[in-house]
Amino acid sequence: MEKPPDWRSENYAKAYENYDRTDFAQEFLRRNPEYRDQYAEAVDDAPLALSRLARHWGLVFRCGP
Repeated sequence: MEKPPDWRSENYAKAYENYDRTDFAQEFLRRNPEYRDQYAEAVDDAPLALSRLARHWGLVFRCGP
């Protein structure tokens, strides 16, 4: 994953101008230390733990193409 530009740079707004709600939600989770810790723990105990993690954070994953 590419590192986003510094929020003080001129390119900051441009990096996010095409984001939709899903993109911003993913960005929030990616930066959230609590989510990251829970995800790291759940990966070792998948798939039940991942299911609980998804429920806790209100995540819904589409299946198929």
